[in-house]
Amino acid sequence: MQRGMNYSRTISSPSILVAGGRQCLAPKMRRAFPPPLRAARSSLFWQAGVTQARLISTEPKTHAELRADRIPWRYSLALSASIAFSVIIYFRHQGSLRMDTTTGEEASGLDTTLVPRGNETAQSHSQPYVAPGQGLIDSSKLPIEEAVLTEAPSVPPPITRNHPVLLQVPLTTSTKTKQLTSQHKYEQWNFNGIVPGPFIRARVGDVVELSLTNRDKAGNPHNIDCHAFIGPGGGSALTTAEEGQTKTARFRLHYPGLYLYHCAAAPVPVHIANGMYGLMYVEPATGDLPPADREYYVMQSEFYHEPPEIEDNGKPSSIVEFSYPNALREEPSVVVFNGHEAALTRDKPLKASVGEKVRIFFGNAGPNLTSSFHVIGSAFEKVYRDGDVVSPPGQFVQTVSVPPGGSTVVDMKMLVPGTYTLVDHAIFRLEKGGVGYLNVTGEPRPDIYHSEEPPAPCVGCKLHP
Repeated sequence: MQRGMNYSRTISSPSILVAGGRQCLAPKMRRAFPPPLRAARSSLFWQAGVTQARLISTEPKTHAELRADRIPWRYSLALSASIAFSVIIYFRHQGSLRMDTTTGEEASGLDTTLVPRGNETAQSHSQPYVAPGQGLIDSSKLPIEEAVLTEAPSVPPPITRNHPVLLQVPLTTSTKTKQLTSQHKYEQWNFNGIVPGPFIRARVGDVVELSLTNRDKAGNPHNIDCHAFIGPGGGSALTTAEEGQTKTARFRLHYPGLYLYHCAAAPVPVHIANGMYGLMYVEPATGDLPPADREYYVMQSEFYHEPPEIEDNGKPSSIVEFSYPNALREEPSVVVFNGHEAALTRDKPLKASVGEKVRIFFGNAGPNLTSSFHVIGSAFEKVYRDGDVVSPPGQFVQTVSVPPGGSTVVDMKMLVPGTYTLVDHAIFRLEKGGVGYLNVTGEPRPDIYHSEEPPAPCVGCKLHP
């Protein structure tokens, strides 16, 4: 603006001053303002040009001219608002351009998810696995390692290596008639002969080489949809195997966390409802969960069956069959932990000692009900909700909501000996089998838990044995 005024002073004719002011100001102001502001420059330049030209005129001015020199306040206010709005739009526009540029770099084929930046750990920031611009590692050059697969409630040991591997995971599908409740047997569909399927432990950056062999003599196709796999169908289209077939595919693990896997062959709900599910834990590349004294694998699910058929001898059959109508109505006959009613009670109750930290990797296969997971007699000191192991955990939580297809990780410090009960706190489900036990041994702690009277457990109570 100052340069415009100086240039205008060299013009002697008042009749040229206005034009001169406009002509000298406009180019310089045009360069000074960013593009979004140029839409509003016309009125600005006109007002500024007229005003500056008349300020240096030596001719006497009338009262009317003096009034005309002043820009009315209403126009000034409107002009200021227009300029402010234009500035906001301009910088928002510039910001979007920068975001678009970043997105383009990420979409260029660079692997941005394998390693944290610098010395950052998994729990120190919200985007922990952005690599410093390296490309994808050729999976054929990775060392080969066979996955340790465990049956619930056991968990594979923590991973100690600090590099990715080609992790071989062999799975087979079949059917097996098993005791579902104390009264009924049920033909379960399974992975590796067990329900839930084996626990898989891996690490961010690993490439999972999944081999699925279909040994289902009923002729049903099967596959894997793993929530940790990135790509259409979670890998289901690449792994669909007919009876007698083996399908092999590779999947790079980009994100840490606790993930569900299940069969996604049509009809998907039937395959899940009959027992085809499990958990995969993907450890962060750095900054894994603090160590625990004991780790356990627990999955909740529901089964839907018809009433038992009446046999020739007039007695009800001990074997029950799947009920599609009951499943559609979301009315389960059985709600259990780890595949059957006695899995965590009579067969394999969880165990710990006083002073130990117990970690439970908990998943809900559904297929319909949300679980209100609770351990009677203890609070969860740490809760990694939704299988998220890089965000700060919840602390001292009583009950955790886990939807179908979801998971959580909970830590407990066992302070007092005795039997602790695992339940879905939609509490009537315990009558359908939803109960498990954690037996803790050790010296009593009267400073924490004490009465002068001896304990009197409820007779026949499933919650307080």
